[in-house]
Amino acid sequence: MASQTDDGRLVHVAPVAVGGRPSTRDMLVAAAIGVAGSLIVVPLTYLQVFAGIAHVYLVAATLGLWFLPCVVPLIVVRKPGASLIACLAMGVVSAATTPFGVAAIGALIMEGLLIELPFMVTLYRRWTRPQFVASAMLFSALMGTMAPRAVGVDSPTTPMALISFAVALASSLVFLVLGFAVAKGLRSRGVTR
Repeated sequence: MASQTDDGRLVHVAPVAVGGRPSTRDMLVAAAIGVAGSLIVVPLTYLQVFAGIAHVYLVAATLGLWFLPCVVPLIVVRKPGASLIACLAMGVVSAATTPFGVAAIGALIMEGLLIELPFMVTLYRRWTRPQFVASAMLFSALMGTMAPRAVGVDSPTTPMALISFAVALASSLVFLVLGFAVAKGLRSRGVTR
């Protein structure tokens, strides 16, 4: 199948089945991405604990790293629940390896739901870049505005919350672009076949 890139070049890409019920392979790919994402999320948990001491905006800036392993399964597998499966896998690994314990499972499942929401509302019939951007916005709105509280600011000001959201969104969008590159690499190596 030929596809045109943003710069007008034609490239050959393998077709990706979208929507519908995920196969066992789809779920295993999503879970594997989630476990691999734990290599980012677990150390990031410790970094954020220490970064929070330094500054709320540094924590907001790291949120794109949280977004990446949650969104890549949706980009690669393009099936309902791919992000949830990956986030559940990351949650299980995080529960066993971080001070947050089983609370990590619920938090990561919530993140997976936020990221899947723009696709849920279309009943997973569309997989457009604006939907992925909407996922980044939803994720950043919740997680970015929570960043001040995560570092102990009991009553963050509106400007602080808005700046945290903006920083988190910028970070998430940068890592979304990286996520598309990672997905392209995985597809070109036959991971999704």
